[in-house]
Amino acid sequence: MNLYEYLLITFGTDEPFYITEISFGEYSKPWLYKELNKLCEEGKIIRYERGLYYIPTQTIFGHSILDPNKVITKKYINDGKDIVGFYSGVTFLNQLRLSTQCPNVIEIYTNNEPSNVREVTVGKQRVLLRRARTSVNGANAAVLSFLEMMNTIPSKFVDEDKKPLIEKYITDNRITRKDILQYAPLFPDKAIRTLVESELIYSVAQ
Repeated sequence: MNLYEYLLITFGTDEPFYITEISFGEYSKPWLYKELNKLCEEGKIIRYERGLYYIPTQTIFGHSILDPNKVITKKYINDGKDIVGFYSGVTFLNQLRLSTQCPNVIEIYTNNEPSNVREVTVGKQRVLLRRARTSVNGANAAVLSFLEMMNTIPSKFVDEDKKPLIEKYITDNRITRKDILQYAPLFPDKAIRTLVESELIYSVAQ
């Protein structure tokens, strides 16, 4: 098996991957960079940006263009090893079907942003990045995104139609009061106030 065959089997087509994710034999990083450059010259893979590549498919217009949302997920949400961020704001409300508004700017809290807040563009998609209040991982991403939502929405936002959707998120992600108590000190008082006033606190398991 050569390097291209390994990449195709491991990552597939039109999926972003980092050079740090490649585990091909015992070859050194300089060797990998050299071989990846060869594959780029041959058009078998495309370097999206420094250290980030994808295997294109062929279309009638030439090489496929990588979906920017996949790049956003790879860089700021799930780096292939762990969860490093989560969506917030209208983006998160849209994912939970709490809003029909299609956001022009995707909002994300992530470990991979040193600034308090910064806007970047990935492809043609604008992304508002915020530094996470604490290190995000697979175990706490759900409760952190939930508390960010509580910190953003007014309690009156949680009406009879929206409440079941939020309760489903709480149940599906097994958010408990212990989780809330652990991370609540990181948030403004508004988060807990909204949780109580909306009566969603009674939907959180002990």
